[in-house]
Amino acid sequence: MLEPSSPTHRRIALVCMTPRPDAQELGELHLPSYGIRRIHAALLGDPDLADASVRLFDRRTADIEAYVAEILDFEPDLVGFSIYVWSAPAMIAVARALRARRPALAIVFGGPSARSAFFDLEPYRPAHAYLDAVVEGDGEEIICEIARLPQLDQAAWERVRGLTLPTATGWLRTERRPPITALDRIASPYAHGLMPQGGVAYLESFRGCPLSCRFCEWGTKENSKASFSADYIARELDAFRTLEAPAVFLLDAGLNLNIGAFRNLRLANQRSGFLKETLLWAEIYPSIVRDEHLAFIEEIGTAYLGVGMQSMDPAVLRLHDRPSDSPRFEAAVRALARVTNIELQIIAVLPGDTPEGFFRTLDYALSLPASVRVYHCLVLPDALLTRSRPEWNVRFDPHSLTMRSCEGWSEDAVARTRAELRRRALAAGGKAGEFWWAFPRQPQRVTQARASWRQAAAR
Repeated sequence: MLEPSSPTHRRIALVCMTPRPDAQELGELHLPSYGIRRIHAALLGDPDLADASVRLFDRRTADIEAYVAEILDFEPDLVGFSIYVWSAPAMIAVARALRARRPALAIVFGGPSARSAFFDLEPYRPAHAYLDAVVEGDGEEIICEIARLPQLDQAAWERVRGLTLPTATGWLRTERRPPITALDRIASPYAHGLMPQGGVAYLESFRGCPLSCRFCEWGTKENSKASFSADYIARELDAFRTLEAPAVFLLDAGLNLNIGAFRNLRLANQRSGFLKETLLWAEIYPSIVRDEHLAFIEEIGTAYLGVGMQSMDPAVLRLHDRPSDSPRFEAAVRALARVTNIELQIIAVLPGDTPEGFFRTLDYALSLPASVRVYHCLVLPDALLTRSRPEWNVRFDPHSLTMRSCEGWSEDAVARTRAELRRRALAAGGKAGEFWWAFPRQPQRVTQARASWRQAAAR
């Protein structure tokens, strides 16, 4: 795609669609999109792009024509889309309309769902008809390199490391780009004033994951040891206070999956103190909970931790390369429940499981001192879409990516399980979304006062 504009005066449109919370369970809390603002901050922080014009387009609803009209009115020469499950169909429709009206416009896709395997799904083929490049990893540095290109044509795309390029005959991958290891050099959207006042804040202490569970989109061990410094995290926390963030959402794969990152987070909060003033939402891996994690939770006072259980069947977990340690799991759940609010998370319609096995898991989860949330299994791009096993006979909806049937689950069994989950959740005083079902912690298991983990350990 030939593009005559100078990179120093490039006009860059960044496009996303922030979802509205399913079933409105979060009330008035505002969860702004974050990843696209990371990209925005990177562009603003690049001195070579000081004269570039960058604008974010986020309408929050799938109004294709309105998106297209606003973007074209901006007259961009480069458009970057960030997509996830909820936004991909609409954003691809926008890209197709832009390409039809401005064939020379350069279009790049990034975000968790921007993967060649996803674009190869029947509703989204052929990708080369509406996009020029896909960023399948960290996007902050690569978007700046793209924006600095003298010309946005095929030859230029092929010189940029870390791109996946669509062609009429398949995908072309450029030279591998190493992951970002010096994470502090990533520009903060909070430091650049890009995040809204009063919105839920987002925090990263590291990237990657040391696990490689087949059902999970983290799915890679790459870059799991790199972390943001305590100074960087403390600056973020101070910015959250200025913005009066009602909650902080920790984006890490787990609070305790990178010990260096956790200690930086704890040190940063000791300097800032903000986490004691707000609510922390985070995931925690149960089998490696240490005393220092419990102490940190007591320090901040108010937290809501998601505990990934997925299944109680070790054979099912082994199929998905998920480490399991049942005795340590239950002990960790009970220790965490003494000091904070926890939610056990399990997955319905996992390949290799069965409805009977799933309901055994659910009943066991409901017997523990925690609330429980069930998710309908999704066939995500970096997970089951590319790391499933052939014998699982996975069939799924290409738009929502929800599992329709697989090994152990017929379509009828899936439908019956969904109906039963809705019935049980509502009967228990919980909630039912389109792809999740929430069960409150059983009243008889709620203690009147939160015991210290040290007191509990001494009993």
